Amino acid sequence: MVLGSNGTLTIELASTQPTQPSNDLGNYKTVNYYARFNCGTISDDSGPLRPGKYDSDITLFNKKSYPITVIWKAIAIDQQVKNNFNILNIPSENIANINCAKIFPIQYNNATNSTYALSKKFTEGIIKLEISVDNGLLVNNFLNNRQANIILNETEIGNLINVDVLHTVNTLDDLNKEVVYLKVDFSVLPRDKNQINNLTAVFHIDPDEIVDPLSIIKNKISENNANEKIDINASEILLRDTEIISDTLTDNHALTVQRVDPIIS
Repeated sequence: MVLGSNGTLTIELASTQPTQPSNDLGNYKTVNYYARFNCGTISDDSGPLRPGKYDSDITLFNKKSYPITVIWKAIAIDQQVKNNFNILNIPSENIANINCAKIFPIQYNNATNSTYALSKKFTEGIIKLEISVDNGLLVNNFLNNRQANIILNETEIGNLINVDVLHTVNTLDDLNKEVVYLKVDFSVLPRDKNQINNLTAVFHIDPDEIVDPLSIIKNKISENNANEKIDINASEILLRDTEIISDTLTDNHALTVQRVDPIIS
């Protein structure tokens, strides 16, 4: 209310525009989440990670009944791909995700279906997720023209979203290895024929290899016969049956899940 010089009373209505962010840094809070990512293919044993196809999926769950806008940026270790900040809108009580195809879209733009091909180059780094709050208002929401009329209290600032990271690794196609075993049933006959030992042994052999089962058995007995329980020179070895066993060893899949805690500053 304003009283004029002529005695008139003027009522000024408060502005209906939403409160804008203030310049008071004391009321400004930033909630940051730092989530690790592993993207691409490792084809050799030169590093700490095993050979395989790596992917990371960062899931953001909006726990609130109103939409939240998150600002995110990928920071790669090698910094060959420098991404600008991106805007991610999460509807109320909904989920959004960031995976390798979104972190490095140029490397994955040759995908022909929903299951994109992982890049042949391996890259790792950190995803920085940021939510800013000023005087209880969500600053990020203003950046996306969202009217943030909900006032947050201090305890809510770090409890707006859940951030979980799923890391997966799949075996390379050429790491499916065939293994071949030779199963041998044999008997050891002492010269005096007093005792006959019936034994079975399984040996790992290479494919397309010519093997002599009798020589393999003798060599193995010599290696494991420290107490000379079997006198090879004074015994006769009789092969009773042989069998080839083959299998394919594949380390198909591995995954880890990590919960990321907020850092408020």
